[in-house]
Amino acid sequence: MSDQQTATPTAFPPSGTFGVTQRVTLLCDTPGAVIHYTMDGTTPTAASQVFDPWRLPVLEAIDDGEKGVTTHYTVKAIAIAPEMHPSPVATFDYTIARRDQSVYLSREVHPGVHQIRDFDDTKMMLIVGTKRALLVDAGLGRGNLRAFVEPLVGDRPLDVVITHGHPDHIVATSQFQRNESKVFMNHRDREMVAQFSERMTLDIDLDRLDDLHEGMRFDIGGRVLDVYEVPGHTQGHVVLFDEANGLLFASDAVGSNRPTITDSLWMQFPGMSPIDTYLSALQVFRGKVAGKIKEIYGGHNDETVYGEAYLDNLEKAAQRLVDEGKAVLTPSLRPIDADVWQVVEGDRLTDPDWAAINLRRDTCLTAPHEEIATLSNLTVTGAAIEPGFKPDVFDYAVTVSGERAEVVPTTTSTRSGLTVDGASATSRATIEGAAGTTVSFKVTSPNGRASNIYTLATSRS
Repeated sequence: MSDQQTATPTAFPPSGTFGVTQRVTLLCDTPGAVIHYTMDGTTPTAASQVFDPWRLPVLEAIDDGEKGVTTHYTVKAIAIAPEMHPSPVATFDYTIARRDQSVYLSREVHPGVHQIRDFDDTKMMLIVGTKRALLVDAGLGRGNLRAFVEPLVGDRPLDVVITHGHPDHIVATSQFQRNESKVFMNHRDREMVAQFSERMTLDIDLDRLDDLHEGMRFDIGGRVLDVYEVPGHTQGHVVLFDEANGLLFASDAVGSNRPTITDSLWMQFPGMSPIDTYLSALQVFRGKVAGKIKEIYGGHNDETVYGEAYLDNLEKAAQRLVDEGKAVLTPSLRPIDADVWQVVEGDRLTDPDWAAINLRRDTCLTAPHEEIATLSNLTVTGAAIEPGFKPDVFDYAVTVSGERAEVVPTTTSTRSGLTVDGASATSRATIEGAAGTTVSFKVTSPNGRASNIYTLATSRS
């Protein structure tokens, strides 16, 4: 054995106080070192539990009914490397100070934009204009959210948008219905809300949920928010975009990436889209707002996501799964059971724009990746196709202003074959066609066993 000593383990996050459940990653700078740890206060030895980077130690946030409990955890770790002396014992002390379920916190993250957190750190966004105010989502908390936002709203009328029907975003909805606010939600999530409302005794009036769909707009005075549909996490999920300021209010449509909670885009439950279908929805939405997003406010992230690098990574993660299949999957760092996997893009520990997608291994795609034979997007420069693009709709029409139409088809798998009117073509390349004709796109799966044909009828205005 050499005289060298194994490096002392470090922890991510380091010791500190947190409000919600955390997962601890133990690290050692010595190559080949094995980390052993305890969580019961005893000194770790070579016989102690081995740190598994796929099964992180969990520091649970604990509730006592609707009261939060403050819990202390101590993680002690030692690293052992071959032919070296063991490291000193490292001790990491954590406090999980769970807030009561009635508590809300707020901070202004952009002029006139307030991020509100409930006890579980689910995020709501209050956007205050010169004429009206708009609350995005109603959280999981059991406190008086209406009373909490009133000082920020002042005498302005308040509208509420529920981005999707999951329980952590709807609990306080009825408070606003009782106070004559208009509450909007895409009706594709209406049945979901009905089920959760009954199960959780939320008393949400389904008849007073005004339908919300793409193309709608909220002008609140000094700020305009456009509605876009981004189905996937739920089939009725919408986002709001303040184009003038580049602010995207995304809730859970594009997931979250808190590194110590090991967040991701959750796509593992029934009713959520297969990843190739979601990839299309993401590409279609991004095409409509390309280059315009400056800040992203999600339903769970603590910090603002800047620019589009996170969305690039999210799209890359989905694309890798579509192109390469299950081989790219790793065990989920936040599993609900053994059958939850994920695809990751970027380094969680160092990259603020890392992205991950949680999914079910056997149902994550509509077909084996070698047999995917669809387009994920079809656009025409300066015009919108009808109906809006979906991979399982094959016939489209568009009206253009000139003699020619510039068309861009995108194959779902980058390995699929593509022909346009019988001639070989490249995905994402611009194709020119004469107005007044019908263009045919044939997509062939990577293994050649499946194909689909899409048509686009063009006409001149």
